[in-house]
Amino acid sequence: MRQNTFIRRLLAPLKRTPFHPQWFVYKNEQTSLQEIGRQARGLVLDIGAGAQVVQKSLSADCQYISLDYYQTAVAWYHTRPHIYGDGQRLPIKANSVDTVLLLDVLEHLPQPEACVAEIGRVLRPGGKLVLQVPFLYPLHDAPYDFHRWTIHGLRALADRYGFAIESELISGHPLETAALLTNLALSKTVLNWFRQKNPLVVFAPLLLWVVPLVNLRGWLLARASGTETFMPQSYRVVWTKLP
Repeated sequence: MRQNTFIRRLLAPLKRTPFHPQWFVYKNEQTSLQEIGRQARGLVLDIGAGAQVVQKSLSADCQYISLDYYQTAVAWYHTRPHIYGDGQRLPIKANSVDTVLLLDVLEHLPQPEACVAEIGRVLRPGGKLVLQVPFLYPLHDAPYDFHRWTIHGLRALADRYGFAIESELISGHPLETAALLTNLALSKTVLNWFRQKNPLVVFAPLLLWVVPLVNLRGWLLARASGTETFMPQSYRVVWTKLP
């Protein structure tokens, strides 16, 4: 865990450049946060808030409340949310929240439908849920990674719990998703070579050339190709609670 944290910090300055293995995750991060911020209004509950980065993108008239597990906040993100709590059992009054943010969190809950039901309970009628989940992405934050959804599964979830679908964003051309997964697989393999003291580690410097090459090739080919949604990286949807 410490080694992974060290490597993330080492690569952080490169995360918006093609030299980062997760460039396709980070290159539009600020734009995405601004788009999420424009959807939020009134009392905003950020479930699984982590480092609480979305707060800076909210308008001045929003009231922001962050909620996270104690262990996640303290041990992983070194932050202090407004509320320590469980998204599957929200310590929040019914019909009291205008906007709920659930960003890359639902896959980490063992009972995700309980969380969606709780969000429906605490949102005011007409309130919004901004939900973001990965689709094709490696296991992360193990062992607390339980689920993946298709867009059809998300639509069924919205219908089941009394939400109207306001918008859907499908992120990641198949060629970009393939590039992301390739670079993550290569990087994890090289990391394992270091840990195992494998003689193949002598080839590790090649990664400095391979990663940007894979990223740029994927990006250029995606730009030259038509829109395709069969192999996305992630989904972001906005749902409205029905009266």
